[in-house]
Amino acid sequence: MRRQRGAARAETRSSKDESNHLHVFHTPVFYTVLFPVSNACRCDKILPMKRVMIATGGTGGHIYPALALADTIRKNCPECEIRFFGSDNRMEAQVIPAAGYAFAGMTMSGMNGGILAKVKSLISLQKAERSCRKMLKEFQPEVCIGFGNYISVPLIRAAHKLGIPTMISEQNSSAGKANLYLSRIADAIEAVYPSSLKEFPEGKTRLYGNPEASAAAAAPGKPELLKEYGLEPGIPMVVCMMGSLGSSSVSEVLDQACAKFDDSFQVLIAAGKSNDYTFRSQGKRIHILPYIDGRAMLKEADLAITRAGATTLAEISAIGTAAILIPSPYVPNNHQVHNAEELVRHHAAVMIEEKDLNADVLASTVNRLMKNQEERQNLAANAKAMGTPDAAEKMYEWVKELADHGNNA
Repeated sequence: MRRQRGAARAETRSSKDESNHLHVFHTPVFYTVLFPVSNACRCDKILPMKRVMIATGGTGGHIYPALALADTIRKNCPECEIRFFGSDNRMEAQVIPAAGYAFAGMTMSGMNGGILAKVKSLISLQKAERSCRKMLKEFQPEVCIGFGNYISVPLIRAAHKLGIPTMISEQNSSAGKANLYLSRIADAIEAVYPSSLKEFPEGKTRLYGNPEASAAAAAPGKPELLKEYGLEPGIPMVVCMMGSLGSSSVSEVLDQACAKFDDSFQVLIAAGKSNDYTFRSQGKRIHILPYIDGRAMLKEADLAITRAGATTLAEISAIGTAAILIPSPYVPNNHQVHNAEELVRHHAAVMIEEKDLNADVLASTVNRLMKNQEERQNLAANAKAMGTPDAAEKMYEWVKELADHGNNA
């Protein structure tokens, strides 16, 4: 009798193993070419995680944390296949494939504008959800993860309806509309700031931080770039970065402030690739470039002047850089102001809202901080205390939990 039961169990296991690979034979040829299905990951004895799908896009604040998590999954489980979903006409369509990940794009739009725009957006999101549903049936991921904004909605909704475990990540200090909506159906919610916890269900929300902080903390310094950028090693340095595109309004004020800066320090300005403002303050201690390695320069700078996007603040906190934050007033829901306020409350940064910004205010603030090493060190130490260098690893462990729960359901 025992022998018969053992044979029955062996036969059951065999049939289950075969069924786990049936999707390989039913995958259409064109889909296999675009997204080859890998073998099961044998790298983790607790959870042989095989496939994960991530939705992200729109801005770097959503994309780079998602890539940081994907890199951590790949590092810990190199055979686990990771695919991304996003908009086919925004920056993720270029950035994600360039990072070495499979990407599926759809034309989508957010719920902004008038009634007609909202109707068009709703139609595009419903169409995207149908495509996601088909894609998920083909790919059979064990977990689906959304990194905020409307791009996450179709994937997380489709995964929920198919019974696939889902996670969403909120990078801002106040939750966005998409994540607030998805929090009702998501199985897990990862938050960066304590202030956002009250907006999500307590039982399924964890405070881990921004996974981009892990990448920033682990990145090596590049002091050799100082000479490449025309800077003098050993002289205190202020780095100014207003995002990859730059800011014409802030650039004009910064240009005027340069004439009022003390000559005891040097200034490196990343003007931005699409900034239409022409600086006039090029000089011995003022260095202006269209683009710099921002993360590397945050490690070398004595003071940073930046926007208050989620990724930038994650890097500032992980590295521990004293900073003056000028939040963008053009971001939905005033996210950057709320993000900056979170650091200011912890005495980890100084904030100047753009409506209060002028050359005198900026110059006096910079000069004061550059003269006061103790204040800079306190800001840097408090920022670093807010850093979460293990955020990506903690998220990875939670993803494994979700996948394991789904496999055992």
